[in-house]
Amino acid sequence: MYRIILVSESESFVKTLGIKLSEIGYSWLSFDEMKSDEHIHGSFIVILDIQSFQMTFHELGEFLKEYPYPVLVMSAIPTFEEGYPLLRMGVRGYANRHIGSINLNSALSVLESGGSWFDPGFMNDLIRHIDYRGTPSESGQESFEILSEREREIARYIAQGLSNHQIADVLEITERTVKAHLLSCYKKLGLNDRVSLALWVKEAGYV
Repeated sequence: MYRIILVSESESFVKTLGIKLSEIGYSWLSFDEMKSDEHIHGSFIVILDIQSFQMTFHELGEFLKEYPYPVLVMSAIPTFEEGYPLLRMGVRGYANRHIGSINLNSALSVLESGGSWFDPGFMNDLIRHIDYRGTPSESGQESFEILSEREREIARYIAQGLSNHQIADVLEITERTVKAHLLSCYKKLGLNDRVSLALWVKEAGYV
């Protein structure tokens, strides 16, 4: 299991998040406690509290070069305007600094496996900002037919940037059912997440 490096100038944040990390089985240390060459040996995930430990994008870029580990940036209110440049810089995680233990464990597990984890609200904003202007793909249109009618309906809502909760409300079904349909869409189309599904739907011209 990876160790966690907490980068924050807020003692209360370090204390609160440290308790959560310990509860879900992660060992951690604060950035100030690291020895000069300790980060060279071992596997780490960096959690950066961008609210208290503010950096310019240039400074963050230099930091990422020195600490080439998966980075989970935490913000008071994750936004597209803040998160998109972070994503472009290679940051693989972006979350609310008040994230619950269950979602924190999920985020860290995804980062450990080489994936990316982003705040659901940010993900939906990212999808809404995607502006695909290409020509619809014939193969994409054919592939869309392998989805059930309900799966196609949900896929279109995903491409519009709706959350699972919003889709459940519109279709009058449970969020669990929405998740089940999404997993089926991913499997049938060979995709991994809602952003790739949104791009796929827009490319196929089914928005």
